[in-house]
Amino acid sequence: MKKFVSIALAIIMMLSVSVCAFADDYVDSIATEVLTTYEPLFPMDNGWWKEDSDLGSSTDAGAEFAEAITVDGAKIVIKADAIAGSTEDGYGFQYGVQTTDTWVMVLAHFNYAGGEGNLGAEDVVIDGDYAYIIVDAAEFVDALTANDIDLTVNTWQWIFGACSGAKTYGVYVITTASAEEETEETTEEAEATEETTEEASESTETTTASSPDTGVALALVPMAIAGIAVVSSKRR
Repeated sequence: MKKFVSIALAIIMMLSVSVCAFADDYVDSIATEVLTTYEPLFPMDNGWWKEDSDLGSSTDAGAEFAEAITVDGAKIVIKADAIAGSTEDGYGFQYGVQTTDTWVMVLAHFNYAGGEGNLGAEDVVIDGDYAYIIVDAAEFVDALTANDIDLTVNTWQWIFGACSGAKTYGVYVITTASAEEETEETTEEAEATEETTEEASESTETTTASSPDTGVALALVPMAIAGIAVVSSKRR
């Protein structure tokens, strides 16, 4: 019995370690939902075509990635060494998709906005030792379409293009609470407030309309008080 309990505990510990290995605090902090996660067993050095990479059209990870990036509002988040997020000469990143080991065949890749590539990163966040490169998935899909590639059909491979000396630790596809949603919520609250104000105003108008003599009665109050005062003075 003790042996069985020991084995069970060992399995639970292994599973907990596995879960921790595929979790990232920063990604979790910005994600409403994590659609798919690719974290190589060994961090990937910079390089374009990786025969031993399992993020491509013929792999489960690749199929999950291809499906996840078509979700409305999806973001691609790439985790690399912090130097990959530097804007200094000699640093930076270029990730994307290609179909052969020839650089000119890269079909969709990105760097800083305005730099080399089909599109720029939406944001680059340096968090401790790591850079998180955030790309709008819809823009990436548009870049693929412009280059006549369908990730669900064509043979493709993801390229790991961190600068020399940097490694890439993961590629995530997530959804986040967008500013547009927050704006819609604010607009809805403003509209609700406006409706409440209008209802209160209509209520006041209705009360006034139902008592047309109220204004006249109020105007006569001072005259009545003066009359009472005169009567009282005469009696004295």
